[in-house]
Amino acid sequence: MLDGLDAIAWGELSHAYGEADDTPELIRQAGAEDGEAASAAISELYGSIFHQGTVCPATVAAVPFLAELAAAGATHRADLAWMLGMLADDRQAYGESLPWVRAAVAARRETLVALLDDADPEVREAAAYAAVKAGAGAGPLWRRWAVEDAPAARATLALGLGEVDAASAGGALAGAVLRGDPPVRVAAALALLRAGLDWPAGTIPGLVAAVDDGAKIPYAWARGAEWSEELVVAPPAPVAVEVARQMLGSASPVTRRAGLWALRQRCDVSRSAPPMFVPLVGPLLDDPDAGVREGVMDVLRQAGAAAGQFADVVAGAAARFPETAGEQGFTVEYRAVETLHRLGDPRWVEPVCVAAAPDRPFRFAPGAVRPTPQVVAAVGERLAARPADAEVLAGLIGHWGAAAAPLLPELVAAVPHAGAQAAGVLLMLGHDDAAALPFWRTRAAEGGDLQAALAVRRLTGDTGAVLDALRALLAGDVWLRQTNMPDLGELGEALAPLLPVAAAHLTGTADRMHPKRDKQVLAARVVAAVSGPDGVLPTVEAVLAGGRTPARHAADCVADLARAFPAAVAHLEPRLRDRLDDPWNRLAAARALARLGVPTAELAGPLGRGITDYAGRLALPIIVELGAVETIPALEEFLGRDGRSGAIASADDLVWADELLQERVRETIARLRALSAADQDAADR
Repeated sequence: MLDGLDAIAWGELSHAYGEADDTPELIRQAGAEDGEAASAAISELYGSIFHQGTVCPATVAAVPFLAELAAAGATHRADLAWMLGMLADDRQAYGESLPWVRAAVAARRETLVALLDDADPEVREAAAYAAVKAGAGAGPLWRRWAVEDAPAARATLALGLGEVDAASAGGALAGAVLRGDPPVRVAAALALLRAGLDWPAGTIPGLVAAVDDGAKIPYAWARGAEWSEELVVAPPAPVAVEVARQMLGSASPVTRRAGLWALRQRCDVSRSAPPMFVPLVGPLLDDPDAGVREGVMDVLRQAGAAAGQFADVVAGAAARFPETAGEQGFTVEYRAVETLHRLGDPRWVEPVCVAAAPDRPFRFAPGAVRPTPQVVAAVGERLAARPADAEVLAGLIGHWGAAAAPLLPELVAAVPHAGAQAAGVLLMLGHDDAAALPFWRTRAAEGGDLQAALAVRRLTGDTGAVLDALRALLAGDVWLRQTNMPDLGELGEALAPLLPVAAAHLTGTADRMHPKRDKQVLAARVVAAVSGPDGVLPTVEAVLAGGRTPARHAADCVADLARAFPAAVAHLEPRLRDRLDDPWNRLAAARALARLGVPTAELAGPLGRGITDYAGRLALPIIVELGAVETIPALEEFLGRDGRSGAIASADDLVWADELLQERVRETIARLRALSAADQDAADR
């Protein structure tokens, strides 16, 4: 056994941790008679040659030996068969070596097919999956289906038949859904869903009963974090609603929790889902199971506007936040406060401020808060009565933009009580006030905060703060944190003292490290402000060609230079066009091209595709700035789709972030139409 294992130059192959010279010994141990040693070795192989799903050259070489052990090893043969199947499954494995790994597994197809008749039902269960992923046809699966009596093995055969022979398997799967053992019922139901076939009448009660019984499908076959979520995510809406209703009405708290999780996933992928599914959680608000109650609050926290129908219940839980604010983890009260944030319900203000009192333990990381007029009024009243609460509320207010304008007097008054926090918010809101000067000077000198430094200059005329901030960024270890670099052109000769340190970054090539590329672009802005663009453009072009976020800063630099020196940067148009398919910088490239005279009609495609880039923060302001009315069809298409974009927020925030982006898209369309109408009126005159 394992002939030829030592003939492979393992040290010349790589895995997740470098050279793969430890792989042959792990393979030997995986076949050991000592079950614990074999299990440990298989675990290490998962960590090295199949690290978090990544396959590598050593994986290709290991496959024949893993197949040999799956067929004739002493222990854990089923584990090895599962592993081989996952190595060939593009839902489980990825990496540059995947095509060769899949080919290696396919070359052992007959070995895996033979395991369908193994005496061990656990091996047969794994073999059906592995054989399908190795490219086996339907014939061997049907032959085994005719005689297989182990429920788990029969279940995985059902999933395999649905994948490789859906046209012929519909009848058998429908029968299995209604009359099979619990594991077979859930597997057959999923197989029908995946094949696009309808469930037979009477499926749902038996399916939920199977879930109550503890039936499940193996991890390798699952298509979500929890296998059962597909039961609600995949069916047509009326069927999915009934599945969710029956799962939530189950006598088993485990099934009710699974139903809540699945409901959340449906809302995450479908805009039309929350109004249909969120009302189903009402009966569970007072569920006797604490885990179910927590699951309900998770649903409401992530459900977007549809959670508003339960706002009073949520507010009742949020009122208890001061009692639990020091606890670790996301308590029900914590989730309730976040839900009120997202709904724009002002009843979060009081409990958060009370919980943050100096004599109380407090832990809260505020996310985005919807600044409804009611919320703004409640925050204003709180700041007027207790200016020191700005320490807690400032982090929420800073992202509100124009909506926070009514709070400016209270924020200025709060500076003596919560100086750094209040000054930081004033800076974010673009409100210059002398009371904030000491704090802005500190931010500029110690943190290289250019926005603070420029605010100091606007108030005092003193360029020293700007020089200090730029020096800290260009000569020190401070990294540039600003999303957008400010245009320094108007500072001109005032930046001359920085020329030596800035020029050192202008090498004509893009630095290997992205943060240093950002510094190169900043250096280019400094030098160009003093002596014009000619000497900086080779470096700017190199960073632009390098892509990713530094290229966005480079494109922004070109856009700013194009205003004063259009002829000098015109030769960069091809480079900018090269970036129009890159989601990291296509928006900035489009703006730069527009400033070079490219019609917005030519840029409508990349601008439209960029709606969800950077969670939608950049595209819409750029579209309005350019007056790109040609993007209206793309904006309307975005609003008309039912599926959500997974690129706009973290997994926990998809619904509310998508709803907020929809609001901003509608506002953008209205502004573009107003611009178009104004242009038409001007033309008619």
